[in-house]
Amino acid sequence: MIKIINPSRLTRQPFFQDLIDYLNQHEAVILREIKREFEGVANIDRSIEEFIKAGYIRRENKRYYLTLPFVESLEDLCLDQEIFIRNDSPLYQELLELRFETRLSNQTNSALLLEETDFLRDKLTLANYFYKMQRQYPLSEEQKPLYAVLGDVNPEYALKYMTTFLLKYVHKDELMQKRRDIFVDSLVILGYIRQNEAGKYELKASFDKERLTFQLD
Repeated sequence: MIKIINPSRLTRQPFFQDLIDYLNQHEAVILREIKREFEGVANIDRSIEEFIKAGYIRRENKRYYLTLPFVESLEDLCLDQEIFIRNDSPLYQELLELRFETRLSNQTNSALLLEETDFLRDKLTLANYFYKMQRQYPLSEEQKPLYAVLGDVNPEYALKYMTTFLLKYVHKDELMQKRRDIFVDSLVILGYIRQNEAGKYELKASFDKERLTFQLD
């Protein structure tokens, strides 16, 4: 199966995924065959023209062919780059092993959150969560518990309160939080802090007090 990672507005359409899977198995088909296969899809002609214009499909002698720009090397791959790849290929397995560093800063203070992610951004990190929420991508199973607590929050607003809490560890090793706070709860879920037996919160992330940098181990 062809997998689209970091899809655009055009390539995230369900019909696009269905069509490329169909053309991947049926080469040189005519429009009538496509319409018969996708009988219930509206505006097929217009959608196909958009796919052709984008270079994903080629029409030649009234027949349609797949011309996706499949990724051939991971050397110059950038995080968040849209790619097309077959999920049964050795290259896809290599892709799953890749790791990237993300950085989250905010306008309230100088705190910096450093997190490690996979290319699919399925790992539970704050940067991945904001990335997927902003683009309306589906969350991974690992990320769903964070959504249950945090919801569709403004990233800058959330970072303001999360980093303000984290920066208190400059002067203290343990912190109290009397009232329930979704941002503190989120930091626990993400693994930045943990609650000890006394009910106080301890820092789990590595903390560079000079650079005000927090990094998950």
